[in-house]
Amino acid sequence: MASEKLSVAQANLKIALWNAEAEAFTSSHFYEWLQDMGLPEEVVTRLHELVSHTMKLGEKVIAIGKVVLVKIIAFVQAHPFLVVGAGVGAVVGAAIYSMVVSIPFLGQLLEPIARALGFGAVFTGAVVGHGLDKRFKDVGQNIVEIANEFFKLIADVLSAVSYQIVLA
Repeated sequence: MASEKLSVAQANLKIALWNAEAEAFTSSHFYEWLQDMGLPEEVVTRLHELVSHTMKLGEKVIAIGKVVLVKIIAFVQAHPFLVVGAGVGAVVGAAIYSMVVSIPFLGQLLEPIARALGFGAVFTGAVVGHGLDKRFKDVGQNIVEIANEFFKLIADVLSAVSYQIVLA
């Protein structure tokens, strides 16, 4: 797929449209959205910090942090297996790299090969995940729905238990 060449006016229009889309979300809406995705609290906090970043483009201030976050979340929702595959590949790649470079005497010599194997694992995981995304188009949405229901259940259980502890 060839990348289309945008004129300055087209690029400015695209950024303005993305900014308008991102500005429709409040900071608290982003925070709730990230939490509803079932992400760990540390990840939610780091991503939420991105919301406040802006940049001046000409005479306009663009909420670039919100724009980037909207695009990242849209990509993850559209390609859940690719993201998971790349994540698993990254873990495997890091393990391979760590094991190879920790070999006494030879580890440092084999480091470039270990790095290539690590990147290869990430790439392979992403390719496999992308293939699964193509084969199972609606699974990503189903995974998000299941995760939301699961975390709602956990929240309800914790709420009920904490209520009982307060009454005791």
